[in-house]
Amino acid sequence: MQSGNMDFWKTPPRRATIAEVAKLAGVGTATVDRVLNNRGGVRETTRQRVVQARTAIEMGTVPEGRKRPWRLKVILPGFAGASTEYLARCFQDIGSRGNATIECTFTRKMEPALLARKLNACSGQGLDAVAFQPLDDPRVQDAVNNLHNLKIPTLALLSGLANRNLIGLIGMDNHAAGRTAGYLMGRLTRQRGTIAVVTGGRLYRVHDDRERGFRAAAAQGFPHIEDTIVLNGRDDSETNYLAVRDALRRHPELVGIYNVGGASEGIARAMTEAGVKDEIIFIGHNLSERTKRYLLNGTMDVVLHLNMHDVAANAVESLIARLENRPHAPRVLPTSVVTRENIVGMSVA
Repeated sequence: MQSGNMDFWKTPPRRATIAEVAKLAGVGTATVDRVLNNRGGVRETTRQRVVQARTAIEMGTVPEGRKRPWRLKVILPGFAGASTEYLARCFQDIGSRGNATIECTFTRKMEPALLARKLNACSGQGLDAVAFQPLDDPRVQDAVNNLHNLKIPTLALLSGLANRNLIGLIGMDNHAAGRTAGYLMGRLTRQRGTIAVVTGGRLYRVHDDRERGFRAAAAQGFPHIEDTIVLNGRDDSETNYLAVRDALRRHPELVGIYNVGGASEGIARAMTEAGVKDEIIFIGHNLSERTKRYLLNGTMDVVLHLNMHDVAANAVESLIARLENRPHAPRVLPTSVVTRENIVGMSVA
């Protein structure tokens, strides 16, 4: 008998029954039947819970000691790029481990009134806790306070919010990330000139933190950086393209571009069309297949990257720790500095 692949002898995952899935997901058997047979009429968030419950049962990861998993909700900005979409998939993967079902939903980015409505709506959905990417707006603040009063904990993802009722923030130290970008910009640029900072506006605190850090570091010891201009691209590819295209025409002395947010493709397009991708240092965030390509072809010089799977895992751990009254403080996650020289083996969104 050959002893090669022992996986042949492993017991295959058992098949979950409809009744088991319905009980774990907290839905009716008819709903489970519709999901498992790919029929319509089921909300996406409900479908997510059913799929996660079935996977947890069949993989034997359902924890003992609780009648049902914790019900968590994650609210992310829609059409915000590959990194955000990957983060949603990471949450879905963690939801298949059995101790929590995780409903991921998207909202229109840069729309604080809509985000506040979605947060307030969580109060009537049987949820235990909520994680979301905040917009710095009084309506969002009020929604967080409302959920706190209803004993529904909330957690900020990627961008902070000054609200004592939040559990905390899961993400990088954005001020330090901005300082890192400013230091690298000062070291990589050689001639005197102007730097453009591309921001998404003032609704994401993460953008302000990175911009402040960048300005502080760039002003220390780099006298060849004569001026810094701010371009508001609203985290949108086309708007970024138009803003950078116009800046390149009005500022021939431009020597560097730092994008504090997403939609780097618009910036890369403007630089390529103007024929300056080999002349201007371009630093941005979020390693994706697209930004990886920009690093390899020389359009981008540095990408500051946060592992989204770590974000999802730490967020779920922080929420469950709060629900189970365990001491746990959300921790700052490390920022990777990625260039084309160390890109091999990096996790790409």
